[in-house]
Amino acid sequence: MATRNRTILFRKYRDALKSVRVPAGSSPSSSRGGGPVIELSTTSFLNPNRSYAPLSTEDPGISSVGTVAIGLPPAWVDVSEEISANVQRVKVKMAELAKAHAKALMPSFGDGKEDQRQIESLTHEITELLKKSERRLQKLSAAGPSEDLNIRKNVQ
Repeated sequence: MATRNRTILFRKYRDALKSVRVPAGSSPSSSRGGGPVIELSTTSFLNPNRSYAPLSTEDPGISSVGTVAIGLPPAWVDVSEEISANVQRVKVKMAELAKAHAKALMPSFGDGKEDQRQIESLTHEITELLKKSERRLQKLSAAGPSEDLNIRKNVQ
Protein backbone atom coordinates (compact mmCIF):
# COMPACT_ATOMS: atom_id res chain seq x y z
CA MET A 1 0.00 0.00 0.00
CA ALA A 2 1.45 3.34 -1.03
CA THR A 3 1.06 6.36 1.22
CA ARG A 4 2.37 9.86 1.21
CA ASN A 5 3.30 12.11 4.08
CA ARG A 6 1.13 15.23 4.16
CA THR A 7 2.44 16.41 7.54
CA ILE A 8 4.60 19.22 6.16
CA LEU A 9 1.72 20.59 4.11
CA PHE A 10 -0.64 20.35 7.10
CA ARG A 11 1.82 22.22 9.32
CA LYS A 12 2.19 24.93 6.67
CA TYR A 13 -1.59 25.44 6.50
CA ARG A 14 -1.91 25.34 10.29
CA ASP A 15 0.83 27.95 10.75
CA ALA A 16 -0.66 30.14 8.03
CA LEU A 17 -4.03 29.96 9.77
CA LYS A 18 -2.50 31.00 13.10
CA SER A 19 -1.31 34.25 11.51
CA VAL A 20 -4.80 34.94 10.10
CA ARG A 21 -6.80 34.22 13.27
CA VAL A 22 -8.02 37.07 15.41
CA PRO A 23 -7.50 36.74 19.20
CA ALA A 24 -10.68 35.58 20.97
CA GLY A 25 -11.02 38.76 23.06
CA SER A 26 -11.04 41.13 20.08
CA SER A 27 -13.29 39.06 17.83
CA PRO A 28 -16.76 40.48 17.16
CA SER A 29 -18.21 37.00 17.49
CA SER A 30 -16.86 36.67 21.05
CA SER A 31 -19.61 38.96 22.31
CA ARG A 32 -22.14 36.32 21.20
CA GLY A 33 -20.33 33.61 23.10
CA GLY A 34 -18.58 31.93 20.15
CA GLY A 35 -14.90 31.88 19.30
CA PRO A 36 -13.11 31.94 15.98
CA VAL A 37 -14.72 29.70 13.39
CA ILE A 38 -13.18 28.28 10.24
CA GLU A 39 -15.22 27.57 7.14
CA LEU A 40 -14.34 24.51 5.10
CA SER A 41 -13.35 25.26 1.56
CA THR A 42 -14.61 23.13 -1.31
CA THR A 43 -11.54 23.85 -3.46
CA SER A 44 -8.69 21.39 -3.80
CA PHE A 45 -5.47 22.15 -1.92
CA LEU A 46 -3.54 19.75 -4.15
CA ASN A 47 -3.08 22.17 -7.04
CA PRO A 48 -0.08 24.41 -6.23
CA ASN A 49 -0.70 26.69 -9.25
CA ARG A 50 -3.99 28.03 -7.92
CA SER A 51 -4.21 30.92 -5.51
CA TYR A 52 -6.46 30.43 -2.53
CA ALA A 53 -8.33 32.94 -0.47
CA PRO A 54 -7.52 32.88 3.26
CA LEU A 55 -9.98 31.07 5.48
CA SER A 56 -12.50 33.16 7.34
CA THR A 57 -12.12 33.49 11.11
CA GLU A 58 -15.51 35.11 11.58
CA ASP A 59 -18.62 33.29 12.77
CA PRO A 60 -20.52 32.31 9.62
CA GLY A 61 -23.90 32.83 11.31
CA ILE A 62 -26.93 32.40 9.08
CA SER A 63 -25.16 33.57 5.88
CA SER A 64 -23.19 30.33 5.43
CA VAL A 65 -25.85 27.66 5.44
CA GLY A 66 -24.44 24.17 4.95
CA THR A 67 -20.85 24.90 6.01
CA VAL A 68 -19.19 22.94 8.78
CA ALA A 69 -17.15 24.75 11.44
CA ILE A 70 -13.98 22.99 12.52
CA GLY A 71 -10.90 23.74 14.56
CA LEU A 72 -7.36 22.61 13.89
CA PRO A 73 -5.84 19.96 16.14
CA PRO A 74 -3.18 21.00 18.65
CA ALA A 75 0.50 20.91 17.68
CA TRP A 76 1.18 17.85 19.87
CA VAL A 77 -0.94 15.78 17.46
CA ASP A 78 1.86 16.22 14.89
CA VAL A 79 4.34 14.82 17.40
CA SER A 80 2.06 11.87 18.09
CA GLU A 81 1.66 11.16 14.37
CA GLU A 82 5.42 11.37 13.85
CA ILE A 83 5.95 8.83 16.65
CA SER A 84 3.36 6.52 15.08
CA ALA A 85 5.07 6.81 11.72
CA ASN A 86 8.42 6.01 13.31
CA VAL A 87 6.95 2.93 14.98
CA GLN A 88 5.60 1.75 11.63
CA ARG A 89 9.04 2.27 10.04
CA VAL A 90 10.62 0.30 12.89
CA LYS A 91 8.23 -2.59 12.22
CA VAL A 92 9.24 -2.62 8.55
CA LYS A 93 12.93 -2.43 9.44
CA MET A 94 12.52 -5.25 11.97
CA ALA A 95 11.06 -7.47 9.26
CA GLU A 96 13.99 -6.59 7.00
CA LEU A 97 16.39 -7.34 9.84
CA ALA A 98 14.81 -10.74 10.43
CA LYS A 99 15.23 -11.55 6.72
CA ALA A 100 18.84 -10.36 6.81
CA HIS A 101 19.56 -12.56 9.85
CA ALA A 102 17.95 -15.56 8.14
CA LYS A 103 20.02 -14.91 5.01
CA ALA A 104 23.23 -14.55 7.05
CA LEU A 105 22.60 -17.92 8.74
CA MET A 106 22.25 -19.73 5.44
CA PRO A 107 25.38 -21.50 4.17
CA SER A 108 27.24 -19.54 1.49
CA PHE A 109 30.57 -19.55 -0.28
CA GLY A 110 31.31 -15.89 0.48
CA ASP A 111 32.71 -14.38 3.65
CA GLY A 112 29.34 -12.84 4.66
CA LYS A 113 30.74 -9.34 5.30
CA GLU A 114 28.06 -7.73 3.16
CA ASP A 115 25.35 -9.50 5.17
CA GLN A 116 26.94 -8.35 8.42
CA ARG A 117 27.14 -4.74 7.15
CA GLN A 118 23.47 -4.85 6.19
CA ILE A 119 22.53 -6.26 9.62
CA GLU A 120 24.57 -3.56 11.39
CA SER A 121 23.06 -0.85 9.21
CA LEU A 122 19.49 -2.00 9.87
CA THR A 123 20.20 -2.32 13.59
CA HIS A 124 21.59 1.22 13.66
CA GLU A 125 18.57 2.61 11.76
CA ILE A 126 16.15 0.87 14.12
CA THR A 127 18.02 2.15 17.16
CA GLU A 128 18.01 5.72 15.84
CA LEU A 129 14.29 5.60 15.06
CA LEU A 130 13.53 4.31 18.56
CA LYS A 131 15.73 6.95 20.21
CA LYS A 132 14.12 9.70 18.12
CA SER A 133 10.66 8.42 19.02
CA GLU A 134 11.57 8.30 22.70
CA ARG A 135 12.80 11.92 22.62
CA ARG A 136 9.61 13.01 20.84
CA LEU A 137 7.51 11.07 23.35
CA GLN A 138 9.19 12.87 26.23
CA LYS A 139 8.57 16.18 24.44
CA LEU A 140 4.92 15.21 24.02
CA SER A 141 4.42 14.84 27.75
CA ALA A 142 6.44 17.94 28.70
CA ALA A 143 5.12 20.67 26.40
CA GLY A 144 1.72 22.21 25.90
CA PRO A 145 -1.20 23.64 27.83
CA SER A 146 -2.58 21.82 30.84
CA GLU A 147 -6.14 21.62 29.42
CA ASP A 148 -5.29 18.61 27.30
CA LEU A 149 -2.74 17.07 29.67
CA ASN A 150 -4.85 13.97 30.29
CA ILE A 151 -5.32 13.39 26.57
CA ARG A 152 -1.58 13.74 25.93
CA LYS A 153 -0.85 11.28 28.75
CA ASN A 154 -3.30 8.78 27.25
CA VAL A 155 -1.69 9.17 23.83
CA GLN A 156 1.73 8.74 25.41
